[in-house]
Amino acid sequence: MKHRHGNRILSRVASDRKQLLQNLSSALLLHGSIVTEKAKAKELRRFLEPLVTKAKGEMTLHRQRILRSQLINKSDFQRLVTVAETNKNRPGGYLRLTALPLRLSDGAQRVRVDILS
Repeated sequence: MKHRHGNRILSRVASDRKQLLQNLSSALLLHGSIVTEKAKAKELRRFLEPLVTKAKGEMTLHRQRILRSQLINKSDFQRLVTVAETNKNRPGGYLRLTALPLRLSDGAQRVRVDILS
């Protein structure tokens, strides 16, 4: 039986996968929307939405350290806090995935990831 095999591997080892998700979240927080592949976008949603939910709560020193350890730099943390403040009354679903046409070179499914505000 395959219990708890929910993560997408994305053809990477764990450290590279974590760095990929941190880079995608940094780009998304910086630009507001990015275009990527469908599997990466779904994993990005699983990575970033819990961080926004944590940032919505009371910002203790412990919570700040947890959030900063998951993000790349200090400016990403500030952007995450502003996203959390704009979505204070939203119960979840802070990212929108919109399907785009297939990529011409290899036929990969592309999606646009937007931060809702």
